Parts: sequence; C-alpha cells; structure tokens
Amino acid sequence: MTKKKFTTTRRDVLKKTTVAAAASTLPVGTFLRRAWAEEPLKVSSYGGYFEDMLSEYTYPEFEKVSGIQVETVSQPGGFAWFTQLENGMNAGNAPVDITMAGGSSVRRANHLFTPLDVNKAPNMANIPDYLIYNMPDTDMPAASPMLAWYATLITNTEAWPEAPTSWADAWDPMFVDALGWSGDAESSFIIDIVAHTFMGGGEIMQTKEGLTQCMEKGVELKDNVKLWYADEGKFQAQLQSGELTGGQYYHDVTMVMINDGFPMRSTFPKEGGVIDFGAWCMLTTTEQPDLCYEFINWCASPEAQTATTENLWTAPVLPRDMLPNLSDEAFNLASSEIPPIVPDYDVYLENGDWIGEKWQELLTGA
Repeated sequence: MTKKKFTTTRRDVLKKTTVAAAASTLPVGTFLRRAWAEEPLKVSSYGGYFEDMLSEYTYPEFEKVSGIQVETVSQPGGFAWFTQLENGMNAGNAPVDITMAGGSSVRRANHLFTPLDVNKAPNMANIPDYLIYNMPDTDMPAASPMLAWYATLITNTEAWPEAPTSWADAWDPMFVDALGWSGDAESSFIIDIVAHTFMGGGEIMQTKEGLTQCMEKGVELKDNVKLWYADEGKFQAQLQSGELTGGQYYHDVTMVMINDGFPMRSTFPKEGGVIDFGAWCMLTTTEQPDLCYEFINWCASPEAQTATTENLWTAPVLPRDMLPNLSDEAFNLASSEIPPIVPDYDVYLENGDWIGEKWQELLTGA
C-alpha cells in the first residue's frame, strides 16, 4: 500500500471530523467469498478520509452484489501519483487495475488509461455529459466519474444575517478584510467564477487576453480578501475563531462545521457552485478488464451513488431524479440542483504555468 505524508487538504479536514456513518451495517473487512475472481481487483483512491470511507461503506456493497473482492491502495494527491503509475506500468509492475483521477489528471495522464466501452458499463450513460471527457479523436470516455464536490460562497450567519445570492457579492465593499480565498488560480478556479459571473460564460477563457481580463477582475477582490490561503486548515481555523467571516470554501466541509455548531452557511450562488470530481480510470495494463467494467458499472448505479453520498458527503454524479432512495437531507449536505460551474480543465492544461505566473504577478502587483 502506498503511503505518503500529506499537507492539509479538504480530505484531512473531513477525516478529523466525526462523520455519522450509521447508514451501513457492514463492518470494515467483511468480504464475501469471491464468485469468479481469482485475484482481487486493485483500486486506488485519495488517501485518508476518502479511502477510509470507500473501504468501509462503498466497496463492501460492491463485494456483496458481485462476489469480487476489492483491494485498496492509497494514492497521494497531485500528479506525481500518475508518474509513479507510469513507471510501474513500464516496469511490468503496475500497482492497481483502476485509479481515481480528477478532471485535470484525466486529461494529462490519458495515455495510461483504456478508453471505456459504455456498452460494457451501461450505467455510465446516465452520467451528465459535462462530467465526461472523451479520449482524443474518439467518442469513448477516458474515465467514469464517481463522486463530486463543490466550492461555494460561505458566510458567517452572525456577521452576515442575510445570505449572498451571487458570486458577485464577494466583490461588494461591505466584505472588506473579511474573506478568505484560495491563492492558487487553478485550484480556486477564480477565472471560471469570474467568467461565468461577470463575462457571460466561459467563452472568454479561450484566449490569453480573455484570461488576463478575468484575472484582472479577480484581483479586484484584494481589498476584501484578508487571507489568500494555501493551507485550508488555516482558513478553517480563522473562520471558526471569527477572524474571517466568509469566502470561498468547500460545501461539504462547511456543512461539517455547521453540524459542529459554528454559525456558518454555505451558499450555492445563482451562477452555480464550482464542481470538481474524482473519476475511475482503467489502466491499460490491467489483466482483469471484465472485473474493472463490473466495478465501474456498479459505481455509476443509483445504489452506489446513494451509499457514497450518504457516507462520504460527496455529491452524486447522477441526476437527482435517479436517486429516489437518497434523502433530501443527505443530498443537500453534499450538493445542489443549481447547475454547476464546470472548470475549463483544458484551459489549465494548456496554459497552467502561464496562468500561475500571471495570477501571482497581478496579485502581488509586480
């Protein structure tokens, strides 16, 4: 099992909370006898909370219905994991059959993945097109989205009794020195937020001139943003102490704070929360493609999506009306029916270094 010491991330923040996971009664490590698999299916996901909860509540449900045992592997955050995968694959020693990847990694590492035949995983047809990335020059998906999470506009209810309605409210002078915001343009997707809030949509992001215009508008937040954070834990601590009273943060983590008694709210602005997601990718080196398809297909089922949402507090990737057994309470803890802002991952793939340098230049006034 791969191990790595992580910096503070949303997964660490959630792992440190007391998540109520009583919806399932299957204990960890309760595996049924394999019906037809000689070897377990090796699956990697982000370490910490994600892997713990998937292993405890989601994978056992799959094992129960399929008879296929899942062996879990922790993967670190960042693209270094896919370099590690490629080295192992080239050496004939790939550590997993299936790995989880975010929107940017699916694109950057697609040469490691087998294009997915939707006929072999028919439940994938129910996943919205905006979450699907097709392999270049094909109509076959590179990955199957499994779970999602949102960044929203959060505010302290005692300091701000009236909830905001739009991302544009963050630019209001009443929030001077009150907000926190991720200092990294790519991880905060501030360009996408500006484009969809002020510029009529994402079309403006297709040129460097348009990207610059969006970043210049984003930098206008400087008077209101007291903390451009790199450490999410630091931002959360300042929210809980009242030093900061709002900003951009993760909806699910904010719901945990609310449940812990902090006077916070998470608002999905009318332009939508910013969605990001984790998707399953089948490595080209797997010797168990049939098992992989069985797993991928089940993970896109209403049963899997309901179990995962209830226990991880991540958003489902299936439409709400396809999840009749998911309570409104569980859905609202993780998601919204307001159409999301979907980051333009291709723009960051093509211009990531330039965007990072230009954003820091504008932010520091250099």
